[in-house]
Amino acid sequence: MGLMPNQSGQTRVTQLDGLRGIAALVVIACHLLSTLPGIGDVVFDDRSAPLNTGEMWAVFSPLHLLWNGTPAVHVFFVLSGFVLILPFTREGAATRWATYYAKRLLRLYLPAWAALAVAVALIVIIPRTLSPLQSSWADMYVVDPSLARVAKDSLLLLGASTINTPLWTLRWEVLFSLLLPVYVFLALRWRRFWHLKLGVVVALAAVGAVQHIDWLIYLPIFAIGAILGAERDRIRELTQSWPRVVWLPVTAAGLVLANAEWFSPAKPVDGVEVLVTVGATLLVLVFLLCGSAKRLGDTAVAQWLGRISFSLYLVHLPIILAGVTLLRSVSLPLALAVSAVASFAVAELFYRFVEQPAQRLSMAAGRAVEERLGGCDRAQTPAEPSTAPTAGTTSSGADLCRTRQSVS
Repeated sequence: MGLMPNQSGQTRVTQLDGLRGIAALVVIACHLLSTLPGIGDVVFDDRSAPLNTGEMWAVFSPLHLLWNGTPAVHVFFVLSGFVLILPFTREGAATRWATYYAKRLLRLYLPAWAALAVAVALIVIIPRTLSPLQSSWADMYVVDPSLARVAKDSLLLLGASTINTPLWTLRWEVLFSLLLPVYVFLALRWRRFWHLKLGVVVALAAVGAVQHIDWLIYLPIFAIGAILGAERDRIRELTQSWPRVVWLPVTAAGLVLANAEWFSPAKPVDGVEVLVTVGATLLVLVFLLCGSAKRLGDTAVAQWLGRISFSLYLVHLPIILAGVTLLRSVSLPLALAVSAVASFAVAELFYRFVEQPAQRLSMAAGRAVEERLGGCDRAQTPAEPSTAPTAGTTSSGADLCRTRQSVS
């Protein structure tokens, strides 16, 4: 299980589709619960905020694993690095970078711009307002969608305002995409020293975490994924003789480290982000190599979530905030339930009418660039992924004209 040919002759690492979907679901749960007074106040960085017993268990116990959005984002970044490196691991692989950039950037920017438009429209129709009925975390998203903010957010590389905050992760996805030639070089050189390369990258991420340098926290996560993708066969050989019971402590370690920020009500120590990165990496490896995790990732629900995960990630927060603003005076739990259902429904529509057309347009743009450049050696040129890997979705491509390995 885990590899499935699609109609175009591609093969998909299906369990990683499922992992991506599960991670997206965790992000949605994080934002839903964070609107609740108490929980949201703690999430908003006031760990001294009073909590009742149930809230204490939700925040400062292993239950937080079910709605901790930070490690989910780290999982997205590891997956992006993993799957985008796959086309370049084939013998004789080559690429025209102009074609890759034309397709890749369109697949990232077009859905992001559409999601930003949805967020602005919802704010205009249902203006966000401060309220004691919601958390201080939710109050943070009260914003005027001015032209200057929208223009800045649309660039992606300058971060995101609170109009549609999930777009902040696309800053790192775009930077990773622009720097992909460097990642390819580093992942495919000095193959015998892959352990050392992983160690160096994790050390760099640790330095970034301790020094609070954002680019040094996040960009190494993609490198971890790229190295693991390049050495996936070697890693599979090393672990194939492991008994099933070994995967239990590996999974437990991944979950515990991923949740390291919330071990206790005390402020986490500097550098905790690197523990989250290591935990997310272990979880990716579990879903890649462990039979039980593969079966979980291949379930119908996980596969559906994986399919719409990018769209869901892009549109859910503006919908949640609009639903809470509209219905909080009636019932906040009702507002969250309605918002959750609406998020999934809109995500499905967004996938069909925005994300898929953006994919088709990017492919057409790639073909146009190839024609402009005078054609290509179709037997050796890796293609850009069939679905843009981002904070909320991950995919890989392989060959323009033949088989692709992808998580799309």
